[in-house]
Amino acid sequence: MEYNVLKYGAVADGKSLDTKAVQAAINACSLTGGRVFFPKGTYVLSSVFLKSNVEIVFDDGAQILGSLDFNDYCPDEKLDYPLYQDKSHSCFHCSMFIGIDLENIKITGNAKIDMRSVWDEENVRNMAHRGAKCIALKNCKKVVLSNFELNFATDLAIYFAGCEDVDIYGIKMRTYIDGISPDNCKNVRIHDCEIEAGDDAIVFKSSYTLNRLDICSNINVWNCKLKSRCYAIKFGTESNGGFTNIQIDNIYICDTRICGVGIESVDGAIIDGISIKNIKMKNVNVPLFVFLGKRMRGPKGRAIGRIRNILFENITATGEYGPYEIVPCFYDTFKANDWFQDPKKFGIAAGLFAEEYTDVWQMTSNVCGLQGIPLENITIRNAYFELDGGVTAYNKDVPEECQDYPEVYNYGRILPAKGIYFRYVDGLTLDNVTVKVDRKDIRKDFVFEKCENVNVQTNE
Repeated sequence: MEYNVLKYGAVADGKSLDTKAVQAAINACSLTGGRVFFPKGTYVLSSVFLKSNVEIVFDDGAQILGSLDFNDYCPDEKLDYPLYQDKSHSCFHCSMFIGIDLENIKITGNAKIDMRSVWDEENVRNMAHRGAKCIALKNCKKVVLSNFELNFATDLAIYFAGCEDVDIYGIKMRTYIDGISPDNCKNVRIHDCEIEAGDDAIVFKSSYTLNRLDICSNINVWNCKLKSRCYAIKFGTESNGGFTNIQIDNIYICDTRICGVGIESVDGAIIDGISIKNIKMKNVNVPLFVFLGKRMRGPKGRAIGRIRNILFENITATGEYGPYEIVPCFYDTFKANDWFQDPKKFGIAAGLFAEEYTDVWQMTSNVCGLQGIPLENITIRNAYFELDGGVTAYNKDVPEECQDYPEVYNYGRILPAKGIYFRYVDGLTLDNVTVKVDRKDIRKDFVFEKCENVNVQTNE
């Protein structure tokens, strides 16, 4: 059956708050199952709670606007268990569309959703002024999100935790914080999306948000275009349980300030079986970052994690490395009206920007385990990195320890390799990996420090 929101009191004039009418339509639809239909018009919403067996369908030309009053959104729910992850990854109610413990839900249709840059100005959430998520799902099964445009959310745009059988496709997004964030989810397919994010574009998490240890597994991502002020694709930093059997294929990454693809285990996560193929990067600071750390944010007694069986295949990273327009990152950058990024002005990283490196801006890709806990079976095949270069002097003594929060510059901004720096890896294959620099650089293409079972093959 179809339930037209106009028949339940929605005004669709772009001014009146239609939340109660839309919620009434959803509640009625849940009794029979069916579609809640938004005819062409402009609807203002705050928080609505989805129901099982209800499909939200937007008519062509429909527009959904977030309320301009942050206080219209649902407050954060109270949780009676410890929070080891960021609070933003713990709360779901402060969102536009909320789904908890549901089955067979859809949000689909050629509409534009605009959260309208509404921040928590008074910081009542105590989360650096983060406002509302757009879509937040917890413990849901059989989910489809498709074919709409989503702009200017001031918390995670699409966040779903403990969900299974999720299809996300045809989404175009421009948002201030993370774009699409699966957390401990299984059987997920993300494809044909275009994402520009102030934080990470697609970021996999494995946190304790469900008050239990779980993993992300059986996930496929393909045919996406990504742009980020941080990471285009990232595993972590919330990394308690693990990530396994994840396939990423045919991705274009451009204009990304920190890193193209980052794989991080810092809270005990087991990362095993990640395949990343056919990735084209342009104007990206660091192509690859694989990092095992020991932040260990979680219950006491957990062992340090593992990273193994990682494949990078058919990877290219090129310039030109120039300035670009991009959505601001978080509240402070938004308030500063910063819509512009110069890749050669990365920002301040304390202790890493020595004077002798002022002409060198591009950081080094690095793949590093820990002493006594090496990364295992890392393969990079058919890769081409065309980098800026220009290093004439560098510190050869890479520190053993680093900060808890994983970043590409943890062991130093300028590392002994111009292509990739490897340390503590057992079982490393480089097959037809080429590094070219635009400016003369005295460093080696690759450095293998404390690595075992290294196999370097070329097609020359």
